[in-house]
Parts: sequence; structure tokens; C-alpha cells
Amino acid sequence: MTTPQSGLLERPATSAPRLRRPLHEGFPVKDAEVSLKFYTEVLGMQVLPRPNIGPGYWVGTADKRVEFHIIQTDAQYIPGPDAEPAAQARHTAWMVDSLEELRTHLASLGVPYRESKGRVGADQVFIVDPDGHTWEFQEPSALYPE
Repeated sequence: MTTPQSGLLERPATSAPRLRRPLHEGFPVKDAEVSLKFYTEVLGMQVLPRPNIGPGYWVGTADKRVEFHIIQTDAQYIPGPDAEPAAQARHTAWMVDSLEELRTHLASLGVPYRESKGRVGADQVFIVDPDGHTWEFQEPSALYPE
């Protein structure tokens, strides 16, 4: 039986492309309006121009260094609103200037979060969006200097 990857090591090696930087993070959601409110109010993103490609939004920073594609769909896996923030879940980690400022902001909005102190060589804060997607935040550290 052949699997899609079984022949990969049998081929001559070529140079792998150099990954330069992430372009955006796209994720499925049940309700784009609820997600838009979360990403603009909790994470401070702004709505970015987007082609007419179905329900959803593109949000991010004006300089496009951070960009999320909110994709409204029922056809893809969505963890669900009862999902707990978890480092073991599919997640994306972001560097922030101050975890203390993030904690204060989250608390002011009533957004629950989970913390891990020094487990990976840096403190981490985890939250979930309305659809249960986990987001991780860290400050600059020895593990990830600025």
C-alpha cells in the first residue's frame, strides 16, 4: 500500500524553499460577526480590505505584519465554544510587549485566560476565541528575544 508520503524519501533531494514569514492565519468560524467583535475588541485588530469571496473578514494591523482571515463556514473543523485554552491544541503564538498589560486588558473585558509560568523557558498566556481556537501570547525572552 502506498501512502501520499511514502515516496518522498525515495526521490532525489532538492533545495527546500526558504520560508520568509507568515502571510496570514486563516481559520474557520461559525459566526463571522461574533468573531469580528472578538478580534477587533479583544485583540485590537482593524478590518482590512477583502475581496468578495464569501462570508468572513480579514483583520489585522495596518502594516499587515499581523493578519487573520476569519472564514465563516460549516464545512470545516471548529473546536467549539466550550474548548479550553490548551498548548496541546492547534494554536498560534504571538509576541506581545507586556503580558501584564495583556492580562489587565483581558480582565477588563471579562475574557478568561490560562497561564503557564516558565514551562518552556518563558511565561505564556492562553485564550480561546468564540469558536474555541487557542491563541498563545509571550513576552520577549531568552527563548524568543525581540
